[in-house]
Amino acid sequence: MSFLNPLFLIALVSVGIPLLIYLLNLRKPKRIRFSTLAFFESLKSTSLRKIKIKRWLLMAIRMLAVAALAFALAHPYLPSGMGVMSSGEPAVVGIIIDNSPSMEQIDRNGPYIEQAKEIASDIIDLQDSDNRIVLNVSNGESLTLPYLSTSAAEREVAELETVLSGNYLNRSVSQVVQQLNSAPEPNKLLFIISDGQESQLNILGTPEQTEAYDLNLQFIRVGEANPSNAGIDDVSLEKSEGDNLIRSVIKNYGDQPTGSQFLNVFVDEELLAQQVFDIEAGGSEEFLFNLPESEDRFLHVELEIEGDELVYDNRYFAAIELPEERNVLYVSDNTSQRGEFRSYLRPLLEASEENSERLQFQFESASQLMPDQFENADAIVLDGIPTVPDYMMQPIIERVQAGAGLLLIPSADGDIQSYNRLLSLSDAGRYSSLVGSYGSFDRHDQLAPPESGHPILEVMFERQEGEDIRVNLPELYYYYNINTVEGRATAPIMWSRTGNIILNEVAVGNGKLIYSAIGIDPGWSNFPVKPLFAPLFYRTVEYLASGEDAEMNQHVLGNPFDISLSGAATGTVELESEGEQILPTTRQTFSGLNVFYLAEEWRPGWKRVSFSDDNILFASNLDAMESELESLNEQELNVFLSKLFNSVDISLAESDQQERIAGLEAASVGKDIWYWFIIIAIILLLTESMISRHYKAETIS
Repeated sequence: MSFLNPLFLIALVSVGIPLLIYLLNLRKPKRIRFSTLAFFESLKSTSLRKIKIKRWLLMAIRMLAVAALAFALAHPYLPSGMGVMSSGEPAVVGIIIDNSPSMEQIDRNGPYIEQAKEIASDIIDLQDSDNRIVLNVSNGESLTLPYLSTSAAEREVAELETVLSGNYLNRSVSQVVQQLNSAPEPNKLLFIISDGQESQLNILGTPEQTEAYDLNLQFIRVGEANPSNAGIDDVSLEKSEGDNLIRSVIKNYGDQPTGSQFLNVFVDEELLAQQVFDIEAGGSEEFLFNLPESEDRFLHVELEIEGDELVYDNRYFAAIELPEERNVLYVSDNTSQRGEFRSYLRPLLEASEENSERLQFQFESASQLMPDQFENADAIVLDGIPTVPDYMMQPIIERVQAGAGLLLIPSADGDIQSYNRLLSLSDAGRYSSLVGSYGSFDRHDQLAPPESGHPILEVMFERQEGEDIRVNLPELYYYYNINTVEGRATAPIMWSRTGNIILNEVAVGNGKLIYSAIGIDPGWSNFPVKPLFAPLFYRTVEYLASGEDAEMNQHVLGNPFDISLSGAATGTVELESEGEQILPTTRQTFSGLNVFYLAEEWRPGWKRVSFSDDNILFASNLDAMESELESLNEQELNVFLSKLFNSVDISLAESDQQERIAGLEAASVGKDIWYWFIIIAIILLLTESMISRHYKAETIS
């Protein structure tokens, strides 16, 4: 045991005070004559002995209590062998500084990061010249430094700053612990200097770590600011009525209202929208924005909070990949369409082509169509052709199985056997009998009200939960009965009131097949003149041609960049970040070419993946947990870190440098045990009181 303030050991002379008081109270007994000794016959020598023992025992307890208080004043600690480190012997000291964005906070002692750097410098100053330092940071790229001298460590600490990069605290702790355990020095100690951000510390420990680190940890928590922060908690992409929308959730992470702040949305560096918000403490608010149409494949979307005190989490980048241009092959037979009974679908699609930048239509006659024309089609529309030539059936079905969509609309003069041969190739069901009379305008049935659930209808109708879809329903004059295959999964889109399927979908390989019970001319029904007609059939064609919807290509900092590319060859992939070209690790897998890069140094912003003649835009953002500023208190830190380290000491950073250095010196050279002596003194004084009250040795038996 050693002492930080050995001068106070002079107080040990006070141990003699109880003895001095006892000796001064000893007086020579006065002789008194008695007429008889009968009253003292029962007084025995053992009683006198007990009285002396009690007096000496009480005096010893008092002296020990005074000695314990004197030791406590001298600030004792346990050195090497009993504590952490011993002076005079070589030591290796690990220092991990929290350089996460939350360390940009400021309290009365200044920025958190500057406080942490001052503490690290004080720790280094306390080391002997032959001690070595292991230095690392919590966020961003590892420093990967060798063992440093004290002067070199001082220079490295002076250059540290906060970084807008991922949280790698678990990695840094593992690396520093490994370096400390590999060092030959007998004394080892690890310091972590952090604001104790709960979300930052939660990543510590891995499932593989079954035992606590056999190392002494000194955790120093800086900062006492009252956290106030608004951040972008979540961003997602949605689709409504064919439009792409971006949904953002703004959350108030503080304990006070945000006041009036702004959410700005930029698309390709141009302001798209601005919203004002004022969110209560702990609350959140959602915002929905329509994204504009674009001829480009990618949209650069940036969300920015304006007016927040902490700015590091006020920007969010979203890389939106729009569906590529889709080709629709429309096939009809002009000879079967006569007079007023012409299909209304072609004029609809021709009009929509002028306003659509994604759908490109190719209109062909069935008599002039060649099988190879199906190869590049993303959707095929067979509108009112009387018969499907046998040589076309197999190419059509193969294209659908590969991922295209097929819409089959019968002709009034159609060959039902030809239609059913096409449907049988995909086991999609069959047409059976015809109902009604073509061109009679006599109502035989009516379309039933649409029911939500199918993607086509979900896109068409916005409604509240439980609300019915109300439309002007068409009358049916002439239609096929559709028989589905038992056990085959189908998705009916529209029904008649009598329960007949009018529009049915069946999955075929990677594609979709939709076939109709009615043709699209006035001889079948008055559907073409109803408001429901145009949106239903346009969305049906769009649905069949769409493939995948628009999607966000996102990467969360703190995780490796890990994607799979189809159609890329090994060695041809490059990553671009902030103008820097990077060659990632690549390997061929069954799902494509796997691209892997640790991305520890990456910051929020745009990234680009280039391979062959193609490139893909990605966006990197901080994990939303970086916005959670709540810190663990001393007790919570002790409970949490004790699961990871065998010995843990938690302390709060002192603003006074002398007090801070005294505390660091105690932490550096041993375990602080002055409070043990305070406890011992209290126990001794309580024992003295109990003996005085209950031990009646002078009672005559």
